[in-house]
Amino acid sequence: MKKAGGRQRKLSAGTVFMLAMLAVVLIGSALVIGRLSSGATVDLTKLNMRALNFEADPSQSETEKTAPRKETENRQTAESKQEAQSTGEQKPRVIQNEGASFSLTIGGSFSLSGEVRKNSWNTDSKVADYADVMMLLRPWIRSDINGVFLENIISARSKASDTVAPESAAALLKEAGFGMAACGFAQAFANGKDGVEDTLSALSRQGISALGIRSAEDPGKPEVKTVNGVRVSFLQYTSGIPSKTRKNMERDETSGMVPEAEIDLISEEIDSARAQGAEAVIVLLNWGKTGKDPDKAQRELAELIAQAGADLIIGNGSHVPQSAEYLSGRDGGSVLCVWSLGSLLSGDRSNVRRMSGYLFHVTVKSNGQGGADILNPEYTPVYTWKYKQDGRWYYRCIASDTETPDGMDNEQRKMMNKAAETVETMLKDSPLTERGAGHAD
Repeated sequence: MKKAGGRQRKLSAGTVFMLAMLAVVLIGSALVIGRLSSGATVDLTKLNMRALNFEADPSQSETEKTAPRKETENRQTAESKQEAQSTGEQKPRVIQNEGASFSLTIGGSFSLSGEVRKNSWNTDSKVADYADVMMLLRPWIRSDINGVFLENIISARSKASDTVAPESAAALLKEAGFGMAACGFAQAFANGKDGVEDTLSALSRQGISALGIRSAEDPGKPEVKTVNGVRVSFLQYTSGIPSKTRKNMERDETSGMVPEAEIDLISEEIDSARAQGAEAVIVLLNWGKTGKDPDKAQRELAELIAQAGADLIIGNGSHVPQSAEYLSGRDGGSVLCVWSLGSLLSGDRSNVRRMSGYLFHVTVKSNGQGGADILNPEYTPVYTWKYKQDGRWYYRCIASDTETPDGMDNEQRKMMNKAAETVETMLKDSPLTERGAGHAD
């Protein structure tokens, strides 16, 4: 019906659209409520409905927001891959701990040679008794890391000799406080592959890390360990391997079991250690001949090692103590080189120098920039004391700048004092200072 005097009102297009949308919402709500009440899963996409997306900046899409981050990640990945291809390894991300440090003590040649072995033989137990050889020196071996140059193969299946020591030798090192042994020496391969493997096993059972020898399956990748927050790599190499032994190693493809002191190999492994994040690289060498000073070949090799990036060079092998000095390192720095620590335990009584040696003490401190500083180089002179009691000879390693032990006769006291003077004279003008005479830290 029409109202009198009026016109029929038509609905606008906007109103019709709003009513249609309201109907859709009501129907959708009814369906959702029904599903919820029945416990069924609601899939909004099937209802042609989208959840609202709240963003901090609605004008920026997800793609636009993630693009810069992805570009940075891709660039970093590409740079890492390029570096890995150039070095052969991918350098890990290292969190530097500036000020972190650890103390290090290294001893000279430890040799259970024929004289020591014969005079340590216990006729009742039928074994070599080394139990108290290091007893008097233990208070001086108390650093965070304590190492020694071992010049014996340790094997239970080989007859004891000047070169081969029984398994009790490994226990002796452990009891003395040594947790690391530089095992590379000229005769390390004298018993072939089995001798090297036996030595590694014997030391491993005592929790002692072996340097300078490797198993046949070892790829030779330098190990980097963290000590008190400092990432450090210890490397050891041997010179003077007999030509016959070298040929046998090459024939059996076992040359890598006793790494030789060759600059190409040393440089490669220093770089590898750095690529793994080592802040400090310490190179130990069994080298040299008996004499007051290092020879020309040693000096040339040491200078090349310093230039290759080593932070510290510690040598031994001459069986007599030699001095220490600073060499020119990479980027104009200085690298401390200790030429020879002499003897820690020796059965050679031919002259006082062969009964003498010293413990080398140093602090390795992170500089917080990927490198390390070598601080407070010190030494403790040592002497191998031999004495007779109840018809039997005994050997004892002692600090020669301390008070003479009970039972030492006048002749041995003179020899001990002479041994201390030998080391002190040798190191008089070196960077090393004597650790508090007569006192173990």
